[in-house]
Amino acid sequence: MKKALSIIASLAIAGTAMAQSDTIPASFPGGDKALASYLEKNLKYPQPSINNGIEGVVQVKFVVKTDGALDNLKVVRLVDPDLESEAMRLVKGMPAWNPATVGGNPVDSESTVKVIFTLPQ
Repeated sequence: MKKALSIIASLAIAGTAMAQSDTIPASFPGGDKALASYLEKNLKYPQPSINNGIEGVVQVKFVVKTDGALDNLKVVRLVDPDLESEAMRLVKGMPAWNPATVGGNPVDSESTVKVIFTLPQ
């Protein structure tokens, strides 16, 4: 009986390893270059932040649902309230993402976008 249990356990471990190697993370439509382009075209640097010389990177974390919709958005790296509001506006306005898949099946997953605010020189 012990031999049968160890074989079943080995199969379960092999199945888990196979599923993990068949995981594709969620992605912005068109990939990282398209995401950078979207952010660049749609970012509106808040005037109060410009006036106060505030720069920084705001990280927004969210769940990409199986249909590509974004849910549970939250700022995880605080910089400035105006920059954070703008980062949230940008992420909320994004098109649906390509969901993560495991074994070819879509799954909910977490993702993070970094919105970089740099003052013009």
